Amino acid sequence: MKFTEIKLSGLRDGNHEFLFSLDSGFLTEFSRTFFDLPQLSVRVNLLTSETMIKADIKIEGKVELICDRSLDSFSHEVNESVIHFYKFGEEEKELSDELEIISKERVIIDLDQLIYDTVALSLPSKKLHPRFHAENVDEDTDGVMVYSSELSGEETGPTETIDPIWEKLKDLKR
Repeated sequence: MKFTEIKLSGLRDGNHEFLFSLDSGFLTEFSRTFFDLPQLSVRVNLLTSETMIKADIKIEGKVELICDRSLDSFSHEVNESVIHFYKFGEEEKELSDELEIISKERVIIDLDQLIYDTVALSLPSKKLHPRFHAENVDEDTDGVMVYSSELSGEETGPTETIDPIWEKLKDLKR
């Protein structure tokens, strides 16, 4: 089942606006690995001409994510825009992430994959529940590993004996 199909037949040259609401049924065709329970509103502004179609897509809403730290689910706001071009040509192929060649005989444009990819790529690489965002790390431990000897004050092993020549060179550095 396609959720964001736009019929091209019957569209005149000019501006056309379409609204779609996507819910959990949207993910029946896709993996739930990246996000779940989408509640998205998609506004598509289609500018059609004889040679090409410009699709200006605005995605707003929220999706459910799993926290990497606590494995609790939480709601994440989505507010993304993407512009995709469809150029009319002889053979259909995707030239880049933003440009696709389609035939003049094409009857519909399906935006499901484009919307799914846009939402998935907009998600943070580290998914933290909002309650963990309030925790601030001390300035002096920033960049130090949690189990580092610098942080705990412990010695990591036996002390090495340093050649006196190298010791003199260290004095020059200071």
